[in-house]
Amino acid sequence: MQRNIIITTMFFLFTAALLAGEFGGIGMKLGYNSALFTGQDIPGKGVSPQAGFTLGGFLCYKINDRFSLQQEILLTTKGAKINTVGDVYLSNIFIYYEFPLLGKLTLLPNHRLKPTLFLGPALGRTVLAFNDVAVLENIRDLDFSVVLGMGVEVWKFSVDLRLIRGLVNFDQSANDIDLKNRTISIIFGFTL
Repeated sequence: MQRNIIITTMFFLFTAALLAGEFGGIGMKLGYNSALFTGQDIPGKGVSPQAGFTLGGFLCYKINDRFSLQQEILLTTKGAKINTVGDVYLSNIFIYYEFPLLGKLTLLPNHRLKPTLFLGPALGRTVLAFNDVAVLENIRDLDFSVVLGMGVEVWKFSVDLRLIRGLVNFDQSANDIDLKNRTISIIFGFTL
């Protein structure tokens, strides 16, 4: 039920963008992630960030000079390093197909250097989850998060700093566990 509401809402927003604006460009994204688990049930003696990547593309639809909607399709990693017995760190890596739909505000649309702010939902689909020991089977298939960020655009290039905050518990090994993804990303883009 919750999954259907999320998918329907994202589809509605994307369709509204198609009808409301003009095509603003298509491009590629490549970036670095620093991911962490958050929640009340952090395993082991704590966690530290897990390095990863983001790779994908985007479509942009301009509503006006200042506001646009940007749909992205990304292959991205999340996870964390868990401090286990004897201060040994176990790397947990989750690979997702992620579909952010971002409302983007361009602060100085008529300048060469264009600062941007963006916010929106992201729906993720788990591709693979593993650690140093095995493939993990108790990871939820769908992840839902909020993306908040800022960036700058120059000519056809862009760089973004993003905070992606998970809203759904990803661990299904028990009903009472509360673990969510949190990722900080630096993403470079190029508009074709």
